[in-house]
Amino acid sequence: MKKFKMSLAATATVLAIAGCGDTEEGNNGGGNETNQNNGQTEEVNEEPDVNMADNNENNDELDTDNDAGLNDDNNAANNMEEDGEEAEAVMDQDFQNFDLNVTLVDDTEWEFNYNPAQEDGEEPEATISGDDINLEGEEAVEEMESYLSEFHVNAASEQEEITSEIADTFDFNEDDFQEYTLTIDFAEQENETEWTWSQDQDGENEGGEEDTEGGEEDAGSNDDGLNFEDNDNSNQ
Repeated sequence: MKKFKMSLAATATVLAIAGCGDTEEGNNGGGNETNQNNGQTEEVNEEPDVNMADNNENNDELDTDNDAGLNDDNNAANNMEEDGEEAEAVMDQDFQNFDLNVTLVDDTEWEFNYNPAQEDGEEPEATISGDDINLEGEEAVEEMESYLSEFHVNAASEQEEITSEIADTFDFNEDDFQEYTLTIDFAEQENETEWTWSQDQDGENEGGEEDTEGGEEDAGSNDDGLNFEDNDNSNQ
């Protein structure tokens, strides 16, 4: 009977130990499953890798593009404003027609022509040609209005002033001029005003002045001779 009780006690002890083992395994198993689930959750909750340098570069590119767009818009607005001011400056000079023909010493020929709009709704007309350049239409109009906004002459301007204005405005060297003809129709004048100049003509004028001075000297010497003869006759 005592042995039986001991066996029962031993059996109970074994069962208790086995039960504890199962509980630990169960607990460990549950813990492992929980840890696995937590691991999966952490993997799911992990944020994707983000390259901040790439984002910064992309943002910089966007900023650059936006700045470039704004600059282009501002430049276009400024150019339109400048074109308007130049056109207004030409209108203030009241040119009805402007025609300039220049021949340089290397035989290069240039022609600049501008006709402003005569009525509302009309567009100005212009042409520029010379040295492999041939501009027409809107591009030529803009160039001519840019030139003429800085070209300040009137019907009473002297030849020397005209020569200087042509050289300064159209970026020529005065020494390179062979000849030129400038014709401007001022609204305030009944007829067109024309200035012409050539090296040959200028040389002839200078030569004529020298000849005139020489003639005056000869005349003076002749007068002196006649006076001497008169004095001799009077003495006799």
